[in-house]
Amino acid sequence: MSDYYLGEFLAVDVKPVIASPYSLSNKFLEEYIDGIQAMNVTSAETSLEMIVAEQPDLIVTITEADYEKYSAIAPTVYIEDGKRSDEELFLYIADLVGKEDEAQAYVDDFNTRVMDAKEEIQGIVGDQTVSIVEVWPQQIYTMGSHFARGGSILYDMWDLKAPEKVQEEMVDGDTAYEVVSLEALPEYTGDFILYGVLADTDSSFVEDSQLWNNLDAVKNGKVLSYEQVSFMHRDPITLNAQLDIFLDFFRGFED
Repeated sequence: MSDYYLGEFLAVDVKPVIASPYSLSNKFLEEYIDGIQAMNVTSAETSLEMIVAEQPDLIVTITEADYEKYSAIAPTVYIEDGKRSDEELFLYIADLVGKEDEAQAYVDDFNTRVMDAKEEIQGIVGDQTVSIVEVWPQQIYTMGSHFARGGSILYDMWDLKAPEKVQEEMVDGDTAYEVVSLEALPEYTGDFILYGVLADTDSSFVEDSQLWNNLDAVKNGKVLSYEQVSFMHRDPITLNAQLDIFLDFFRGFED
């Protein structure tokens, strides 16, 4: 049972009996999740009863406060989020279930796919900058390589450049994201924009604005709209799917 991490298990053919609705909402995992029960996140008592009934061999939790009560049911591992790279986290989780060799093979294959395309993508993008922008209710988020959304592929593996402020703070620096005003958006957006909108959010305050429509990326058709819920994840299956999306997008600008 895992209350947060899911794709890391599925990538090595281990299917948890219970997972969080958050993880199960990832569209990139749809073909793998048949039969997995969704945790009852509105009732801790009901959720605990579900876990007890399934008699799991292992429980993996992201919530330190749940460690003690889960440990009374089955061997439990608490994993603090954000303390390992995507690759390190995957290998660590795979090792918990005796699948480290399979995970390493998965990682090697993914890294080969990314690096095989690096020169091609750098040739297409050149000295243009790439940015990630996300709209939530009345808020605009910008992010770099530390906050999922495929940023690790774009900036860390392909060495694409972000706008100066993003590069300094959210790629070379340790800042995960920044909330910016609409007026400040031109400083945080590049020649290409990856653009996501939180579900059920009215994004017209951005998309209908003159400022947004005057951005070079918007005027030049260099905006990649992504499905926000799935792009929030950074498991190996999601990263592979993001890689495919990025390749299709950038290859559309090949001379």
